[in-house]
Amino acid sequence: MPQASELPRPPSLPRKLQLSGKQWIGFPIILAISIVALFGLFGERTVFARVKSASLDVAVSYPERFRYRELQPLHLSIRNLASHPLDTITVSFDTAYISRFSSVSFEPPTKNAYTVELTDVKPRESRFIAVELWGQNYGMHRGAIVARAGADSAMVRIRTFVFP
Repeated sequence: MPQASELPRPPSLPRKLQLSGKQWIGFPIILAISIVALFGLFGERTVFARVKSASLDVAVSYPERFRYRELQPLHLSIRNLASHPLDTITVSFDTAYISRFSSVSFEPPTKNAYTVELTDVKPRESRFIAVELWGQNYGMHRGAIVARAGADSAMVRIRTFVFP
């Protein structure tokens, strides 16, 4: 067996990072996506929106973004700001928005297509509506929720992004 001093030395190679043109483009993109994901851009997020009119105070908590085939809640609180009872408050959810989700359920149940009627709402009384949304279609979904009491109305615009 030869001695260590008798073995030939390996050739010296310059240390050099070699990437193709596509790799030089892709590497920063992959790095940027990783950093953005680390800060939570691709995670679930719920937002809160509030609108007041002369007789209605509408507050909505809805998913701004979530993943495909996940179940997320949308909660709406409506309060009578008038000094008299409101016979009926009609809350309509935009068909273009709700139809982009699957297995949508409302509590209390809807009377017509995506419309909930709240009856005999006393002054300063609040009522709640809960909706469960199951992400079926990818992409950005926009819509509005309109609450009406007689001639008065309040509208909240909402948007949700469903990740693949």
